[in-house]
Amino acid sequence: MRTENTCIFCAGPIEEGHVCSWCGFSQINKNDVPGTLKYGAKTDVYVVGDVLTVDGESTSYMAYDTHNQRKVVLKEFLPVSMIAPREGNTIKVQPGKQVLFKNLMMDFEDLYTTLSRVENKALQKIYNVYHDNGTIYAVLEYVKGDSLKQNLIKRGKPYTFKEARWLFQDLFILLKDLETLNIAHGGISDETVYITPDNNAVLTGFAIRDLRVKNDHIMYKLYNGFSAPEQYSQDQFAGFYTDIYSISALFYYAVTGKLYSQGAFDLKDVHRLMPRYAIETLRYATKPNPQDRINNFDDFILMLDNKAIIEKPKSEKVVKIETELLDKKYLPFIAIIVIIVLFTISLLRISSKTDNSTNSQIYQSSQSFADKLEVPSLVGKSYNEIINDVELNKYFFFDISEDYSSKYSIGEVISHQPEAGTTVKIGTTIYLTVSKGERLVEMPDGLIGQSIEYVSQRLEDLGIKYTIKEMPQTQEYPYGVVVGTDIQRGVKINPQRDYIIIYVSDNTPIVTGSPTPSPSPTPASNSTSISSEYENSSSNLESSSNSTTSSNISSNE
Repeated sequence: MRTENTCIFCAGPIEEGHVCSWCGFSQINKNDVPGTLKYGAKTDVYVVGDVLTVDGESTSYMAYDTHNQRKVVLKEFLPVSMIAPREGNTIKVQPGKQVLFKNLMMDFEDLYTTLSRVENKALQKIYNVYHDNGTIYAVLEYVKGDSLKQNLIKRGKPYTFKEARWLFQDLFILLKDLETLNIAHGGISDETVYITPDNNAVLTGFAIRDLRVKNDHIMYKLYNGFSAPEQYSQDQFAGFYTDIYSISALFYYAVTGKLYSQGAFDLKDVHRLMPRYAIETLRYATKPNPQDRINNFDDFILMLDNKAIIEKPKSEKVVKIETELLDKKYLPFIAIIVIIVLFTISLLRISSKTDNSTNSQIYQSSQSFADKLEVPSLVGKSYNEIINDVELNKYFFFDISEDYSSKYSIGEVISHQPEAGTTVKIGTTIYLTVSKGERLVEMPDGLIGQSIEYVSQRLEDLGIKYTIKEMPQTQEYPYGVVVGTDIQRGVKINPQRDYIIIYVSDNTPIVTGSPTPSPSPTPASNSTSISSEYENSSSNLESSSNSTTSSNISSNE
């Protein structure tokens, strides 16, 4: 039962201020938009909060799911061009627009019902679809994080090509899945792709087709720099090539930090940021004419990863010339030329077989001409070995970047693009990622006596993983204060493999004397195994004379 001191969303107590400490909702309406549901209104098991977005198709609200006790996004089908003044929560359709309203509402229901069956972490989850108030609602996951636009502003720099390719991996898989379900998004942009705190890309902003193309019956919404040219022409948006254009423009934006425009790939700066094959793929995917573009995501991904070659259609002039060359009077000459070419290729193959070079494993593809080769496996080889291999450098150019690795020693190749076995032309640049060795972080000073919130934040900023053990509080170390750590300050650890134990005073009655962490069972699989000297250490955990190193922490791998 709600009272004046209880939250209008979860019915929890409001102890002070106007924000609920349980669900986090303010009790004060921040933006009252005419024609939308009132702040605190209830529909089904959902309580409506602030208005998030309004467009020609729908209105999205922050809402609270009272059944599952979680924040959600409630999307109300509300095409403003068809709606009469609202009567309470119920909407009224303008005279003469009832049939169109129902047809579009059916499209809305079909879209979100189909999306609710898709399992992919790059998709904003669809929890529920239901009818109420004379319209239909979709209940969506509340995605934590920032839009890609906000994310780049906070980063202060664009992603590298490799970072962006990894970031977009699940998005590409999702778009392939949606293609099989005959669902085109039509609104992929820096505002509809969110980056979560764990660095996953999530696609939001789905809508019925009419919102994503110029039309006469609802206010459409497009995105400058990301929407394809055909979306600005009435009734031309119809295929997945539109999403291929938008995701390519978004990829360009993530790597360069600039909005895409025709001719962008001719700029010299782009060639410093992306491999040549990627530039050609994105150029092909953003052709102004949809018929000239890549038209499916399988081909797009293969080309972007340099696992397929872009085959450009021949012009009518070229086809006409080739037809004329096949005229009977040219056939004898063509036959002689073919014989000479085949004989030359045979000599080259015999010559290559007699080459006894063992340092490089360069394989000629059985299905290619002599100017194409298969990329050898270079993973695990040292960079010095590669650049000093004369045979390798006859056929390839090399570009390197560095990254930390606990598996490969300093100077060894972690990975490369194109991958081993990929058929490429002679002179292709291979992009090597070379190991900088293990990433070691120094255990920070000044943790003892600080609150657990402060210490947790410092460790998370350094990427150090940790687990917490409680111990009785004392007058010196009251409840919630860090008493000690199992690793001394200044010791270097690998944050990808190791983590530490933080001893924190709990809420037991205050005891006298120095705190002594009592032995406790080793935590489940994610715990570290610590030598007995730490389990029985006194309150001077950090300055113990028995110095420790990161070897005291076992890997959780």
